[in-house]
Amino acid sequence: MKLLTIGLVRTVHGVRGALKVRSTSGEFDHFKTLQSVRLAKKGADDLSAQAFEVVSVAGSAHAIILKLQGIDTPEAAAVWRGARVLAERQQAARCGDGEYYIADLEGCELVFNGATVATVESVWDSGASDMLEVRTGDGNRNVPFRKEFIGTVDVENRRIELLEDWILE
Repeated sequence: MKLLTIGLVRTVHGVRGALKVRSTSGEFDHFKTLQSVRLAKKGADDLSAQAFEVVSVAGSAHAIILKLQGIDTPEAAAVWRGARVLAERQQAARCGDGEYYIADLEGCELVFNGATVATVESVWDSGASDMLEVRTGDGNRNVPFRKEFIGTVDVENRRIELLEDWILE
């Protein structure tokens, strides 16, 4: 079962242990249908995530108020500050054209003129754009995930087209 990060716990909300969550996709509607989620503490992997039943969801995409069974006090909720909210793919927001989940990009081959030149290790936000951290034979490099450098993205076949190879130098 592949889990996707659908939100980040920002802080505690109220006296009953609700969590204030930011949607990583900017979408909100899929949160309203959640029956359960997993929380992974900051720095922890998905395997150590703890499962919770969803009691209620309120708010908007910018400030989702998530009440989970078993978290009933502000102190119990504060333990989860900074945690990732994980859900199964079918519970996550659908991607639009040109949108991808980080989990779909990680592990893809970076291909230039038909030859594999690197593998995507991770994706991070530089502020100006998303960056692909890629592993080459000479070490790790960062490639802006922008149309000037990235062509066709084929997550099904795990391939991403690199348009400019000089970026890896």
